[in-house]
Amino acid sequence: MSAAEVWAGGGVPARVIGHDRPCAGIAILTLRPWARLPHRPGQAVPVQTPRHPAQWRWYSPANAPRPDGTVELHVRAVAAGTVSGSLVHDVRPGELLHLGPPRDTGLRLRDGGLLLVAGGTGLAPLRALVEQVAAAPDGRRVTLVVGARTFAELYDAIALDKLQRAHDWLTIVPALSHDLGPDAEPAEQGDVLTIALRHHQPHQQVYVCGPSAMVDIARLWLPLAGVPEDRLHLPEPAGP
Repeated sequence: MSAAEVWAGGGVPARVIGHDRPCAGIAILTLRPWARLPHRPGQAVPVQTPRHPAQWRWYSPANAPRPDGTVELHVRAVAAGTVSGSLVHDVRPGELLHLGPPRDTGLRLRDGGLLLVAGGTGLAPLRALVEQVAAAPDGRRVTLVVGARTFAELYDAIALDKLQRAHDWLTIVPALSHDLGPDAEPAEQGDVLTIALRHHQPHQQVYVCGPSAMVDIARLWLPLAGVPEDRLHLPEPAGP
């Protein structure tokens, strides 16, 4: 049976080989699926833990496909979120999760320069798009605005710093909404969407991913602020 047939049949187990908690309430999980996940950057996959066998939750991998087949997930524990809470606080390396077939969310790569706007763990699919560009640079420039409340909540700062140091076409802009002290420099201070508009160029494709309230505001406000609707890309639900 081919890998495609395996995934079409409902997915496969994936072993947790890394579990880091870079800040309170957020975990970065590295998984090794038993068959290579046939995903594209921007897609989402359903995830199940045997701790809650009847519940599946959708997460977007934070990486473009890797030679070793590993997959990185960014998970925030949310109030009353039994699955997210377990993935953040309880799951340990060596445990098995289950991954279903990936689905599109509308965040596939388009031609042209990119303005990527991330709120919280909405960073994951946008970082995967950056990695996709890095795998085949084509002269485009990419600006990634990463929103968080405080400096401590910029949970993926090390990976982002490595990406920016490696690629001169990439500009990363931290945007902090609540951390107003001198320790927050050189991050920009304010609402992430407002800060993103300061960096917007007319030719750019604009992607926004984050909490549902942020996405809803972006859908209404960014076109009024000058972002063409045909260049504005927001995540669509991957499943029920």
